[in-house]
Order: sequence, then structure tokens, then C-alpha cells
Amino acid sequence: MKKFDSFILLLKKPSFIFWVYVVVSAGAAVHLELFDVFSPYREGSNDFIMNSSMNNYSIYQDSFLHLIHHENMYGYHWSEYYDWYLYSPSFPFLIMPFAVFPKYVGVVLWCVFNALSLYYAVKWLKIDQSKKVFIWWFILPELLISIQNVQVNPLVAAMFILTFIAFDKGKVGLAALVIACSMFIKVFGIVGASLFLLYPQKFKFIGYFIFWSAVVFLLPLVFVPFSELMVQYQGWYNTIISLHSTNVNDMSVMQMLSSILHFSMSDALRYSMQGIAVLLFCVKYVRYKSFGDEQFKHLFLASILIWTTIFNNAVESPSFVIAITGVSIWYIAETKNKLNLVLLIIALVLTSFSHSDIFPRYVRDHFVDPYALKCLPCFLIWLKVEFELISHKRAPAQVSNV
Repeated sequence: MKKFDSFILLLKKPSFIFWVYVVVSAGAAVHLELFDVFSPYREGSNDFIMNSSMNNYSIYQDSFLHLIHHENMYGYHWSEYYDWYLYSPSFPFLIMPFAVFPKYVGVVLWCVFNALSLYYAVKWLKIDQSKKVFIWWFILPELLISIQNVQVNPLVAAMFILTFIAFDKGKVGLAALVIACSMFIKVFGIVGASLFLLYPQKFKFIGYFIFWSAVVFLLPLVFVPFSELMVQYQGWYNTIISLHSTNVNDMSVMQMLSSILHFSMSDALRYSMQGIAVLLFCVKYVRYKSFGDEQFKHLFLASILIWTTIFNNAVESPSFVIAITGVSIWYIAETKNKLNLVLLIIALVLTSFSHSDIFPRYVRDHFVDPYALKCLPCFLIWLKVEFELISHKRAPAQVSNV
């Protein structure tokens, strides 16, 4: 019994969880490397590139090389990687500290960096230690999925949280910087700006946001002339538009409803559904008298994290670490009851575990993926979050500027 109690205490130690995040992320990266090292295909061949486990990292790393060598970052680069480069011309500055290392070193550092960015973002939240421990363990399975795909999504989730923390501490300039950086990693990062209406110094924030957006936008001028930079931005725009028109296998709410109800999802209908989602997202602003309430603000953050995932045209399984982070924040902010617990368990099983080896493959291949059911628990929880935000009056509190 004492050993069990000691084990439980160990699981609650932030220092232990820190090393779990380091070992899990580094181990996942090394595991990917072994697939490439022992690949049956010759390194550099088309078959090797098409089957590389580190393809996403190759895309990230080569974006920096393309920028400094004055090459087009967009379109296909079949001799280096498959798929498209989807990020902004400023993204190479994020990958630069890792790209200077050999690929097999850089990918490990990148994966650990992404995991720890989310770990520290949760650590810096102004909540009880027990709630942080819950969030760290709850998001770990989904974090692992994202790390195994060498994704940037854990960092994006962390930046949403860091934006919230900066606003809550009255550091609107820092909040503006984080949002600007996030936006140039993934366009939907700008949704973090929706928090600024909850806090004072609104016009100051707008000024800072315009300034930092301009700085990040022009950052590649360190390596390329202005005319070349504009060509790169045009390539980014064309790529994003093309991705939207060709993407048919996402795991968004739109795709889920289309698959379950058996109707064709035209662009017009997709945009209409997203428009409705935007309106539903904005309804909670009518509760302006509750903006100072801590629970309201945490539920608002949860809403942002879930909403930006489930209504994203290009959402994939590794993207759900953002939504699951929102789910965990929703649960620690809400009143504990049986319904919330059931929704939490369903999210853990159907969203986090459905793309793991412990989930029945037959169920995943014939039900979860064809009907985009990974999205369903997050959608139900998001609807509940929105209902809670607009239906309950909360006493206003002073906004913390600590």
C-alpha cells in the first residue's frame, strides 16, 4: 500500500511529469528515426522520401534552406519531401535553431521543444497544482500522436495559453507578439486575439498587434529582398487556397456532419457552416459583465482551443492536441458532475485513443475515420462550453494585472 501511495505521489510531481514529457517526445522522435535508418529503400530515392517517417520535419527544415538560398518555398519539392509547405515565409525563423543541426539531431530537439512548450504553458497557468497535473496527464496521449507526426500543433496550443496568460497579467504587448507569431505559424492563430475584448487596454493591444504583425511579416527581409518576399507570400496565399479546394478528408465538424448525414459538402455550404460557427462563437460576448470572472475566462480559453480545431478545413488527427487541451481546461473550470465526466471519458476514448494502437483498428477504419468521429466529443463539449458561457450569470471580478 505504501508503494502504491508513493507511486501516486510521484505521478503528481511536476518534476517527474517534466521528464515524462522529455522522454516521451525524445523517444517518439528516435523511434521515427529508426524507421528511416532501417528503411528498405535507398536514402534519397523517391520511395524513401514517400515513406519517410520524418517527412514533416524535412518540410520544416528545408523551408529555412529554401529561404536563405532564394528558392521558392511553395509547391512540390519531390527530391526533398512529399506534400506541400503550408506555413508562412516567416516560419523558417522558428525552425532555424533546429535546422542548423543534422536532421537526426534536429528532429529530436524539435519534438522535445514542442512537448515542453505545452508543458510550461500549462505550468504557468494561474490554477491549482492538482489541476495542472490533471491537464498534463490528460493531454499526453494526444500530444504523443502529434509528436509522432512531427507536428507543430503542441506549440500552437501552448501559444493560445500563453496569450491568455499574457492578457491576464496585463501584458498586452506580449500577448500581441504571441498572437502575431502564432498567426504566421498557423493562420487560425489569430483567433487568440478574440481574448482582447475581455481585458482593458484594448486600443493599446491593437497598436501592439499591428506593430508586431508588421515585424513578423517583414522578418524574412533579413535574408531576401522585398520583391522576393512578396513572391513568397503570394505562394503562401495560393497554397492555402489550393489546400482548401482539394481537402476532402479532414476531421472537421463539417466533414463529420457531411459523412453522417450523407450529403455533399460544397464550398458554399462549408463556408455557411463556418459562418454559423463564428456567430455562435461570438454570442458569448453578450456576457460582458462576466469578463472579469476567472471561470468565464478559462471557459473562453477552452472554447478558443476547441473551436479553432473542429471548424478547421484542414484538421487532421495530430491537430487535436489543441482541442484536447481545450477539453482539459473546460473540465477543470467546470462544476464536476456525471455528464461532464461522461463527456470527458468519451473524449479520451474516441478522440485521444481512437488513433492509438490500443483502439480496435476495425472500429477506427470503418467508423471513426469514415465519419470523422474523432471530432464528435470535442464538438459536443464545445456546444456545452458555449451554453455555459451564455446562460449563466457570474459575478464580475477585478481583472488581475499581476
